[in-house]
Amino acid sequence: MKRYMANGEGKFIIDKKAGDESGEAVKVRVTKVIPTRSDLDIFLGKADIKYPFMPCHMAVGLISEDRQEFGLKRGNKVILNPYVVMHADKDEVCPETKIYGADMDGFLADFIDMPPENIVVFPEEVKEEEAVFTEYIAMSLSAINCFKIEKGDYIAIIGGSPLCNITAQLSLYFQAIPIVIDHSADRLAKARECGVYYTVNTAKESPQERVLEITGGRMADHTILESEAGAVPHYLFTLTKNGGDCVIMSVHSYPNALEADINLINRKQLEVRGVSNGAHEFNSAVYILAQKILKLAPLIEKSHKAENLEEVFTALSQRSYGMANIIEI
Repeated sequence: MKRYMANGEGKFIIDKKAGDESGEAVKVRVTKVIPTRSDLDIFLGKADIKYPFMPCHMAVGLISEDRQEFGLKRGNKVILNPYVVMHADKDEVCPETKIYGADMDGFLADFIDMPPENIVVFPEEVKEEEAVFTEYIAMSLSAINCFKIEKGDYIAIIGGSPLCNITAQLSLYFQAIPIVIDHSADRLAKARECGVYYTVNTAKESPQERVLEITGGRMADHTILESEAGAVPHYLFTLTKNGGDCVIMSVHSYPNALEADINLINRKQLEVRGVSNGAHEFNSAVYILAQKILKLAPLIEKSHKAENLEEVFTALSQRSYGMANIIEI
């Protein structure tokens, strides 16, 4: 197996490792991954981990051999579930969750041995380019399910990243009205292409005034902020109505520090929650994928070959924002 290990200095070491011979794991041929900001930080040596380390936690692949005892056939298209929920008391609200590619080596390899419980077969009608977004869908579901949404509720989504775009599309699915707020005209155009009617360009207009106008003076019932580079957490509280609720979500294992006036939380009596993974919504995310209700193709900026891995990671790490890039292994 060829594994691409980040050395912490902006380089990859190709490590060849023998496969598992215990019979407890299933060999998967990794075909596509999406690198996230966490993966880029690992590549740059910014992560607090032991190097060398194999990044990437969003991946799909193919089963390499028949494993009838697990209901798996050679050639099955599968999603690699990156979450390992540790054993916890039944009353524990937030059990500890380990993540491949953050807490342990990830999926940036040509072949990988996976526990059968972390392998999800997806329907033939779903494309690999769609299935690789499953973790984003699970994260979005976790964020939205923090709210008690009623039909017609306004959800202000601060950010135009692929994760925010998917969150906006799912808001429509739950019969809410998303308002996507971003400084990038390109990302806002992608949101409109994916069916979002209301978008606000912070480089040209005041988010407060625009949301006030859109909502008829009541402001957003719910707000969601992705903790990414350039995020403005102040909007999380200013755009929410009195008594509303807010969510800060991040697929990034090393999120940016956010500074905001928390007096607004008290003054407006807001409820604020954080979402750091989509472990409990992963199966629901696969169901959503199968329904074909999401437009995911517009979220793909470019596909790259693994032969140019260092160049791709270097180029992506130099950008502050953008859409999803897929690496074909």
